[in-house]
Amino acid sequence: MLTWDYNDQRNPVTAAIAKAVQPSAKVWIIYYPGQAPMDTAEIRDYLRDHGVPDHNVFLIPGWTETLWIRDYGPFSGYDKTTVPYQRIIRDAGYSAYNRPMDDSIPAQIANLWGIPVDDIPLQFEGGNVLFDGLGRAWGSTRIIEQNPAYTQEQLKALLEEQFGLYDFMFLEKLTHSGGGIWCHVDMFMKILDQETILISQYPDFVPDYNLIENFASTLANLTNSEGRNYTILRIPAPPKANGTWATTQNDEMRTYTNSIIINDVIVVPSYNLPEYDSAAKLVYEQAMPGYRIEMVDATVLTPLYGALHCISREVTKHCFLRIVHNKMVGLQVYSGKYSILAKIDCSLTVDSVYLYSKLKNDPEFTCMEMWPGCPYHSGIIFNSNLNDTIHYYISATHNGDQVFMPPQAPNGWFTFWCQPTVGNAENVNFDEQDVQIFPNPSNGDFSVHITKKMNTGGSVEIIDLTGQIIHKQPIFSGRNQFSLSNLLKPGFYLARINWQQVSVTKSLIIQ
Repeated sequence: MLTWDYNDQRNPVTAAIAKAVQPSAKVWIIYYPGQAPMDTAEIRDYLRDHGVPDHNVFLIPGWTETLWIRDYGPFSGYDKTTVPYQRIIRDAGYSAYNRPMDDSIPAQIANLWGIPVDDIPLQFEGGNVLFDGLGRAWGSTRIIEQNPAYTQEQLKALLEEQFGLYDFMFLEKLTHSGGGIWCHVDMFMKILDQETILISQYPDFVPDYNLIENFASTLANLTNSEGRNYTILRIPAPPKANGTWATTQNDEMRTYTNSIIINDVIVVPSYNLPEYDSAAKLVYEQAMPGYRIEMVDATVLTPLYGALHCISREVTKHCFLRIVHNKMVGLQVYSGKYSILAKIDCSLTVDSVYLYSKLKNDPEFTCMEMWPGCPYHSGIIFNSNLNDTIHYYISATHNGDQVFMPPQAPNGWFTFWCQPTVGNAENVNFDEQDVQIFPNPSNGDFSVHITKKMNTGGSVEIIDLTGQIIHKQPIFSGRNQFSLSNLLKPGFYLARINWQQVSVTKSLIIQ
């Protein structure tokens, strides 16, 4: 969902987003039904002139004042107490900005589509709430300031109740990184999937550097409701046009995390900075293989303290159908067969669930129906050998609607590979805390520091996200220098540190 802004500078951004998501999603553009510089016919002509096809693009009336629909728009979800699940809208307060028509958009949309709407008795913007999809959400402490009648504990309980959460976490607001008074978490964080979080990486001289690094460390030590640790990925934050980064609250905050993930396409902000823009695209491509990555110029938005995510809003489908799966990726213990479990959330009974798998060099996937159970469907990947690399994905179908896990399948999939033993050896106490990589990100010249005293040596393998070992060299206790700037292209890699029968895997960013 987008809002037509009737602004010559910003209309091209709206059109570019509508074009980028085709044909992956329906686009609903809210136009102003009163007197406006452009009527619906002119908007259609404008969109066509900018390469936006007519199909899957719908114009709907709505009384609005600005384009920031992420902040004032509807929280769209499902009521799981009904059979089948019913679509619902939650409407948070947005009355502090003297824009009553923007504030009324959730109710306008609910009335137009016949969807029940409930008011949330709190003031906050949609750009300041991020969900992992499994019952946890994050927002900045600005929400506490906006609702002084409540204690932090009361706010936490209210937000958990309104959104059906088991945990709402407040992160200290950034005050020296730009973005204006809003201090939204979507300007430096992005939830990529139920266990993967993308966080901006700033130079260490930026005032909020330590605060953001603490966020990354804190989130890495959390587990989601499925008991899985969050994987924290980093993406370099771009500078302003003059090559500097913001140092005050009311400065321009450029960001690549303020992106749009909709079905199988990701729309990422760009800033006419080829080196940074291309590195950001590579980060998304390697972190989320199989997605179509489109970049849209956001330089007219960031001076206004927003970007692409801020001017868009996702809308739920009529039928609730999704797959919850603890993905198997990266290095795994070799067993010859691997059990794959998937929990299917559906408004009614799911029709079918299939597991697709293949070895890396096989031409086609093998399909097998997964066995139903409570609460998991299960399938097994057979016939793998030691050192095989395996690709797989899952599909579920209900009443003609089909979803995949990962969502970009069959164009993308999960990948894992095998070794005989992974984990803590009986007589070696060596884990992730004993390994430091710095600088990270780097240009390929970096150090791996082993802080634990070990009597023997080990090795480091640099692995790309397809599972291929790019480089291997021995390491010892202390500082080990790597000079790989001529070998490693910009993007994400894994550094696998092997010591006796223990393996520790760390993320490595080359920019």
